Amino acid sequence: MDSPKKPPNAALLALTATALCLPGYSRPAQAWADSNVHTGYRYSAYRESALPADRNSTGLEASRYHVDTHQFNVLWPSSEQLDFAADLTYETMSGASPWFIVPDANGKPVQVMSGATIHDQREAVQLHGRRYQEDARQTLLGGISHERDYLSVNGGLEGEWDFSQQQQTLSAGVGYSYNRLSPTDGESSAYPNRIARASKDTGTVYVGFSQVLDPQTVAQVGLSYERENGYLSDPYKEAYVAGNVLQDHRPDRRNEYAATARLRHYFDAADAALHLDYRYYRDSWGIVASTVELGWYQNLPWQLQVVPAVRYYTQGYADFYQPFYTAARPDGDYSSDYRLSAYGALSIRLGVMKNWREWSFSLSGERYRSGGGYAAKGGVQENPGLVDFSVISAALSRRF
Repeated sequence: MDSPKKPPNAALLALTATALCLPGYSRPAQAWADSNVHTGYRYSAYRESALPADRNSTGLEASRYHVDTHQFNVLWPSSEQLDFAADLTYETMSGASPWFIVPDANGKPVQVMSGATIHDQREAVQLHGRRYQEDARQTLLGGISHERDYLSVNGGLEGEWDFSQQQQTLSAGVGYSYNRLSPTDGESSAYPNRIARASKDTGTVYVGFSQVLDPQTVAQVGLSYERENGYLSDPYKEAYVAGNVLQDHRPDRRNEYAATARLRHYFDAADAALHLDYRYYRDSWGIVASTVELGWYQNLPWQLQVVPAVRYYTQGYADFYQPFYTAARPDGDYSSDYRLSAYGALSIRLGVMKNWREWSFSLSGERYRSGGGYAAKGGVQENPGLVDFSVISAALSRRF
């Protein structure tokens, strides 16, 4: 049996235990499984702000999406070298969503919303098994997610390897998902051009490297690549093209590249940790994006922690995107989806966490605002369907 290592000091634990690394690296490096069973529950309420009247083709304010999410998780050790975890998610979704964009009498783009309120639900299960070794950990994971019109099955393998007495960690992983889409009204009399069934495949690889710079500072860099093949259009969206309304149509292949850099520094005098993250992204559709996030993890008496954070995001538009089209494109690709437009966004979050004996409780809130004015490059024509939202989350967990 591998002999256990000495746990990292409190400052390093504060740095690595709170969202340091890429997926699959969410805890301090260790050579043994946690001896306790952990269970938890989280509820999140996601609420999109109403679409303003001056952006809506009807001239009226329109309500948008609401999502309520319930998440349950359990982690149990099988031995000092092996543990298992399960995450269960149940979501209910309702509201209206952007459909297509038309020019108004002045040539200004205005949003046409889906005619009826959408009601749906999602159930998902994610499982993983992790094996611990003296200077390494391997994780096998898989899951399934199901909606009325969507099925996704995924699997992956992740690993971490420690060097120089845990001062350096190399992490890497591969993943694959199969996704099948079956619109409930596909090829119906109301929507004869909407597909009845389609699928896509997604493969992902990533590699990361973290370095302990000193007892109070940890840094990490990472690279990831994702490739999507198959039906990548949105069957529920359309595009206004030279006076006609056509189905959303996008290329059937997408290559995505991302580079990340993270820095964690613990301040002894303040008993707090600074988290600084940067992510650069680009893809084969022409989108280039950057994300900067700054968080402050402040420890307080009575095992309280307060976490204010701010995140800024900016991106350019896809090569084939336009709010509406005055002429047909030779390649036949059309999309007015706001997620493919040029815009920026600012997000502010505040979280509070409390530990008491074997119990942990957290409460957090986030406000997200997006717009053309937030984009890094000026002069961006704003998509009228851009979303603002609020999220409130509460979580409770127990260690046995």
